[in-house]
Amino acid sequence: MSVKVASVLSNSYGERAGILPEDEILSINGREITDVLDYRFSIQSKKLSVILKRGLEELSVSIRKSSEFSDIGLEFETYLMDKQHSCKNKCIFCFVDQMPHGMRKSLYFKDDDSRLSFFFGNYVTLTNMTEADVNRLIEMHISPVNVSVHTMNPVLRVEMMKNPHAGDVLRYLKMLADGGIEINAQLVLCPGYNDREELDFSLNELKKLGSSIISVAAVPVGLTRHRDGLCNLECFNKETANDVIERIDAFNKANYDEFSRNFAYAADEFYILAEREMPGCDYYDDFRQLDNGVGLWSLTKSDFIDAVHRLRLWREHQYADNFSSQLFCLFCKADMNNKRKFFEGFPAEMTVYLLWYHSHSEDEFFNQWGNITFDDPAE
Repeated sequence: MSVKVASVLSNSYGERAGILPEDEILSINGREITDVLDYRFSIQSKKLSVILKRGLEELSVSIRKSSEFSDIGLEFETYLMDKQHSCKNKCIFCFVDQMPHGMRKSLYFKDDDSRLSFFFGNYVTLTNMTEADVNRLIEMHISPVNVSVHTMNPVLRVEMMKNPHAGDVLRYLKMLADGGIEINAQLVLCPGYNDREELDFSLNELKKLGSSIISVAAVPVGLTRHRDGLCNLECFNKETANDVIERIDAFNKANYDEFSRNFAYAADEFYILAEREMPGCDYYDDFRQLDNGVGLWSLTKSDFIDAVHRLRLWREHQYADNFSSQLFCLFCKADMNNKRKFFEGFPAEMTVYLLWYHSHSEDEFFNQWGNITFDDPAE
């Protein structure tokens, strides 16, 4: 195995060492280079011994860097340096299988790539990994890893994922935990399959992995109308959504002292279906599962209320009215790139500001938005 160099940055360590485009990197400091993880892990040293192939000739070059974290200036055809790893499962709840026809090709690709888990937060099922792959993650300390667990029942996992290896690879979770790798776990719940008592079982089995499990997100299955020929599944309703929340709350209450935090979280959609009030921000600890729709509502509400609070204080300034008018005019005249930069990092403030500006009066704005009950951010 090797990776081919696409280009070499000018005046980089790689150029000074004589590495050329089209060279194939075979190894660095004795480690075979097969993808981006091997490459990035191997160049973290001040002294590098690079074995490369140029045509039919094998060459060795040495690189000395001023810092072990410095890049060496090589660029490759793709950021992974090879192809994305695709999913080998046929999950009964797979959303990609429910996509309508005629959309762009990339929407139909099912990725299941541990490297994307590290770089972009994608979830992986572990079914296309070997023990060697797991040991490589441990050696490189690639942490956290986001895992689509779905159920800790091996037989049920095979049934739901339609992969004969789906149950056996659950042992990789313990390997990762024993190797010091933190895990964010995901349970896509399907009524009648992995909810109720099976949910209790999965939470208790994940608990056995200790503090390596840093969060568990329970999310409801998403169903579209494009399910011809697929497994017959039901959506959650008020009763079944309430059952999920109650089981998770009971588990968290029973185990809070052990972990000093909540262990598992129900997605926001469960609270909407159950017609329950969303928990406060404190419930979600450090919001590790925001991308799974867990705590997104509460965080957005908190940011919005905080922005209302700041606006109320800001409006007391004697120059605020004139300044706000000028500010809004500048915003409207800006092109899209500058609009994005205008309030970069302050989405809630921007939303509140626009709501206030378009109100007929300040009294109307604060009558509608300013009387929300909230803790003073200054406290």
